[in-house]
Amino acid sequence: MHTNTSEEWAQLIFGNANLGDPRRTRRLALLASDMAENADSSIVKASDTPAKIEAAYRFIRNEKISPQAIADSGFSRTSEAVKQLPLVLAIQDTTGLTFKHSVCKELGDVNCANTLGKPSKTRTLYAHSTLAIDADTE
Repeated sequence: MHTNTSEEWAQLIFGNANLGDPRRTRRLALLASDMAENADSSIVKASDTPAKIEAAYRFIRNEKISPQAIADSGFSRTSEAVKQLPLVLAIQDTTGLTFKHSVCKELGDVNCANTLGKPSKTRTLYAHSTLAIDADTE
């Protein structure tokens, strides 16, 4: 599944996402490409124009877009790709994303490392990611 550009990768992974409208699928691929190209940036910094920023936020807020459909597209394509390889390394890591601002109330009781029994003013979400790498070609 070697690709040369972030655009090729995004199209390969998300180009068949079933989001109910091909325009949404194209927007997903564009957003994924922008984010892959700028993995250390926010959506605002990864989008190089005000129009792309607004389009990204409209995409995220769109209730007709199912997060599960996006995930299914990525999982399905990745599964197809690794089946073609003789050996795949699955490198894993867990990262805690700690929120200390107003969004904490919206997150509810996700996790609290507080051992004093008092309500915590922070919330931590744990992201467990896996990077699949072709063992022969990396």
